[in-house]
Amino acid sequence: MLKIAENIKEFTEMKPFWNVSVPADVVFSDDGVGTLLSMLKEREKKAFFVLDSALKAQPRFSALFEQDDIFEFDASFSEPRTQDVDALRSELLKRSEIPDTMVGVGGGAAMDLAKATAICLANPRPAQCYQGFDLVMNKGADIWTMPALNGTGAEITPIAVLRGPEKKLGINNPYVQPEVTVIDPQLSEGAPHFNRFFTMMDCYFHHCEITASKTSCAAARADSKEGLEIARSVLSQDLTHYSMPAAIKSAAASLLGGSSSVAGRVGAAHAISYGLSNSAPHLPHSVAVTISICALEDIYPKERAETMRFLEANGFSVPKASEYGVTAEKIDRMTATALGMDKLWLSCFGEEWRARATKSYIEDIYRRIVGE
Repeated sequence: MLKIAENIKEFTEMKPFWNVSVPADVVFSDDGVGTLLSMLKEREKKAFFVLDSALKAQPRFSALFEQDDIFEFDASFSEPRTQDVDALRSELLKRSEIPDTMVGVGGGAAMDLAKATAICLANPRPAQCYQGFDLVMNKGADIWTMPALNGTGAEITPIAVLRGPEKKLGINNPYVQPEVTVIDPQLSEGAPHFNRFFTMMDCYFHHCEITASKTSCAAARADSKEGLEIARSVLSQDLTHYSMPAAIKSAAASLLGGSSSVAGRVGAAHAISYGLSNSAPHLPHSVAVTISICALEDIYPKERAETMRFLEANGFSVPKASEYGVTAEKIDRMTATALGMDKLWLSCFGEEWRARATKSYIEDIYRRIVGE
């Protein structure tokens, strides 16, 4: 396994350790908020901050909430929606001075909202029109990120995942790539156990799926192989209480999840999770993927068994979709969403994916999930 720093001083001295080329300037810091604000000032950026509202109660982030230009995003209510992007974009375009840099701070939701809004500032159509791959778009504002939860990989990916009126899908575009990301493992200290654990579960699933992918490049699989071992090491312990060594490992696993996502692709668990998420706005993405992997023993038997072990080590039971309002009445809608994830099914099954990821196969998965 990759040698990871054991304390914050060693962490700040780390060098890039990923194989996939990542354009972002990754800054390892022991004072994330201070580093971020001083870098923005030094580079004379006109910054606008998208901040996860949950961070407001944590003194570590107070300097960010004192900034003049901020938007507080309640990630507990929903993942970012295309309409959230449209509304924020509209407000920013009314200003006499449009920000040249969008800064996302929080979990993947806050970072993705900042990333999507940044590119949509320079593109006239509603955000839902840009969900997809290889679409021609103009460059918008620069993008800076700082994760307050480790595991999503969103801090370095050219992807901004959004829930839309028809589908959950990212704006996948080089102009969604962050220019700068500040990484400080201490920022997750105030996060609840639930959030830290399930965000790392999402990281684990990213690595599982990309390692097994039929379409990801060798460098992406190499990064995911390293990330998978680190994620396993973290999740095998009880994460009830914050631990600096675990937080550093989590930050490293997240960066490897981001780098591998640049040149790799997740698979069936994420395809199924998108259907769940798009039908249950209060269902966190990381929980949706956990539910999905537990229903996919035919594809991921080892990963399902490990998931059960990780949940037990942390005192959690298997999440139930019904607890988030997912019912049998939503199976048709969820199936339609999952069927639209062509690239993910191709990654999972290869060229024969159409014969395997059939409508009836996917419906059966959702029936098991809702307990029919």
